[in-house]
Amino acid sequence: MENSIILGIGVLLLIMYFWDLKNNKPDLRTIITIGIFSGISYILYIIQFIKYPQGGGISLFSMVPVMLISLLYGRTAGLTAGLVFGLLKMLNGMFVVHPAQFLLDYILSTMGLGLAFVCGRENKYKIFMGCLFAVVISVGMNILSGAVYFGQYAPEGMNIWWYSFIYNASSAGVEGVLCAVIVASFPIKIIISKFSTAKV
Repeated sequence: MENSIILGIGVLLLIMYFWDLKNNKPDLRTIITIGIFSGISYILYIIQFIKYPQGGGISLFSMVPVMLISLLYGRTAGLTAGLVFGLLKMLNGMFVVHPAQFLLDYILSTMGLGLAFVCGRENKYKIFMGCLFAVVISVGMNILSGAVYFGQYAPEGMNIWWYSFIYNASSAGVEGVLCAVIVASFPIKIIISKFSTAKV
């Protein structure tokens, strides 16, 4: 039952995304920028400081480029960069036990990073809070996946949701918070001026 619910909601979210993409088609320059930034995210992702036994870990701030795309070009571009990043991550190996788990871990979690724009980009506080929101959504997908599909790895007697939270918060969560701090420290207005077509 839970598989069907997760899969159904995941597919619905993807349909909404593609509908939005159809109505807000990025121009060629934006597409190229999305491709470059997504590629950079993947390169940073394969440079891992800490790698956990069941997957995940802390990489070289791989979330930063996707968050930047979101802040530069808005929702559709950010979600697209996250989608491309998620697909690229599969090149480094993947572990799939169910289509719903695949959606959570390799598609929706990275697309969530594309929501960094939600609080605006007028000041560093709004940028940080937007990035933090994106991290919560992204890591939340991983926590859901961990609890539903990898609960058997939890120590005996430990609640699977608590286990999944600790596992993912101490890896992707830590990296995400650091990435939010890094992005908020960037001179966003100067970066935007270098991308003359950037808009939200």
